[in-house]
Amino acid sequence: MATEQMDEIRKGFAERLKLDKIDESKSLKDLGLDSLDVVEMCLDLEDKYQIQFTTEELSSFKTIGDLLSSIEKKLGEKK
Repeated sequence: MATEQMDEIRKGFAERLKLDKIDESKSLKDLGLDSLDVVEMCLDLEDKYQIQFTTEELSSFKTIGDLLSSIEKKLGEKK
């Protein structure tokens, strides 16, 4: 289930960023995302998947991979 959700999340991020594929090593800044964009994306995910991000987590994400890893961990903890 979490794998399907992560595929859906990756696809959604790629669409939002207008990319064919997400390079998880790219920094959020290089992808054109600022802190407000990250917060908005995370709020959407919190609503959709019933997960929560702390303020510290939101400010610690440097790459899209960091964000995706955190999401995957949170989805795994929901089992």
